[in-house]
Amino acid sequence: MGLFTPLRLGDLDLPNRIVMAPLGRARNDPATREPGALSQLYYAQRASAGLIIAEATHVSPGSISRPGTGAIHTTGQITAWRRVTDAVHAQGGRIVQQLFHLGRKADPARRPGGLLPVAPSAIAAQGTYPAADGTATPFPVPRAALPSEIPILRGEFSRAIRNSRAAGFDGVELHAANGFLIEQFLRSDANQRKDDYGGSIPNRARFLLEVVDDAIATFGKGRVGVRISPHFRVDGPGTNDAAALYTYVADELGQRGIAYLHLIEPDSTPQAERLAPALKAAFGGPLVLAADFTRDSGEAALDAGRAEAIAYGRLYIANPDLVERFALPDAPLNAPDEATFHNGGAHGYTDYPRLTGVTLQTA
Repeated sequence: MGLFTPLRLGDLDLPNRIVMAPLGRARNDPATREPGALSQLYYAQRASAGLIIAEATHVSPGSISRPGTGAIHTTGQITAWRRVTDAVHAQGGRIVQQLFHLGRKADPARRPGGLLPVAPSAIAAQGTYPAADGTATPFPVPRAALPSEIPILRGEFSRAIRNSRAAGFDGVELHAANGFLIEQFLRSDANQRKDDYGGSIPNRARFLLEVVDDAIATFGKGRVGVRISPHFRVDGPGTNDAAALYTYVADELGQRGIAYLHLIEPDSTPQAERLAPALKAAFGGPLVLAADFTRDSGEAALDAGRAEAIAYGRLYIANPDLVERFALPDAPLNAPDEATFHNGGAHGYTDYPRLTGVTLQTA
């Protein structure tokens, strides 16, 4: 089994096991958060991936970050994303949409009414975010969601999931990683609730699993994925029971038979700290591994049975034809320009040269 072995991922047939990881590039309209012609071209250029996981996309106006991030809660956004999916499908590709809510990491100044963000508990994330004036601003202490507000948050995800289907996506990936709302419910350092959504592992996993059930109801189990990051420590100490928590989550997701589990676990993770073997066994379905893999280390991970597919991020930013380059043993790789990761127009977005010099056009 290698990167070029076809893979059945839920209801999707992948021609290879090279996945384009979700990459927030902040190229959407800053006012409407709708993707435009550049995004159509950007994703179509990368359609040879076994699967494209589109950038993390806001599910509601209450989940707001830097200008240029995408959203999927208005009719205009649905229409704009439909043009993206049509462009990818015209090139023979497959694309799912990653959905997220920032929770406590939302920018109050950009939220409706300038209100504090809502989170499982009134505990601020560590670190800073770029405010509207460009300054690094400490994350605010959020407001703990009332019990009556949790169904509302779930409803925002549910509507976004239906919108993703209306936009022509082949499925959805629920972003339960990187310290955003769903992971805030999961983590013991961010969730200190005393009700049915806090305390025990089943309670902390309840919100995620409810949203997963909503996604299954809309797309079917074979078109739903979940991304997790049990090693994430950027905005807090993390959960104190990661192995037990994520094994429980993996088992519950496996019982639901979803298409895949997407695990952020760098290849550099020490052997004793790796959770992939236990999570893969508990899940029982296809595992996608992500974070700093090369072609060779990705091949090795697949050959060793550690995962069924490998997700690539930075390499896909700079190499729209990554699949074609990986197919050639000595093909050079473009170096990504970090200065253009989260700002700009076509430069550093759609103008990276292809190995063949051929540019795909949008539909």
